[in-house]
Amino acid sequence: MKRSLIALCLLVTGVVGVGTIAASVEAHTRTVKIKVDENGFSPSSIEAEAGHKLNLVFNRADAKGCGSTVVMPKYKIRKSLPVGKDVVVSITPTDAGAISFTCGMGMYKGSIVVSEG
Repeated sequence: MKRSLIALCLLVTGVVGVGTIAASVEAHTRTVKIKVDENGFSPSSIEAEAGHKLNLVFNRADAKGCGSTVVMPKYKIRKSLPVGKDVVVSITPTDAGAISFTCGMGMYKGSIVVSEG
C-alpha cells in the first residue's frame, strides 16, 4: 500500500512516467506452472505476497481423473483445462491468508499461501 501511494505521488508530480510504474508491477509478478494429472495439482501449495500479481499456469497432462476444471471460489474463477494446453489464471491477492483452488468436483485441492508484501 505504501509503495502504491509513493508511486501515485511520483506519477502525479511528474517525477516518473507510467512506464516506470508498469515495469515495477511486472518486476513483482510471480508465475507458477501447475501440472494437473490423476494425482491432483503439483505443486498443490504455492506461496505468494499480498499486493503482487500471481500467474498460475495450469497444464492438464492427461484426461484421467477429474482435473478438467479449476475453480477458485474467492475470485469467482472457473476455467476449463483442456489436455495439453496451458491455461493462465492471474490474481493479485490483497490480504495475507490462504486461498483455495480445487478441481470442478472438489476432489483435487490446492492452496495459495499469501504473506504480507
